[in-house]
Amino acid sequence: MKEEEKVRKLVVAGTVTAVTLLFILLIFWIYQMISVSVKNNKIEKLENEIAYYQKLIDEGELDIAEKYATEWYLEQRAWELGLKYPK
Repeated sequence: MKEEEKVRKLVVAGTVTAVTLLFILLIFWIYQMISVSVKNNKIEKLENEIAYYQKLIDEGELDIAEKYATEWYLEQRAWELGLKYPK
């Protein structure tokens, strides 16, 4: 009887440990998926804004003050995306 109880306790402890680990990993995975989704949405929004302002610059619809302000804005957005000037 004692041997069976030891084995049973070990199986229960192993099962509880495995379920707890799987639960923690599932929570971590869900958090990562949400984080990646939010980051991708932000990148897409910033890229759309950059394309819009670049189009305004190319079409000449901005006066000189707006052009420099827009170029500064584009550089700031590019910096937020992690883009760097080529060497």
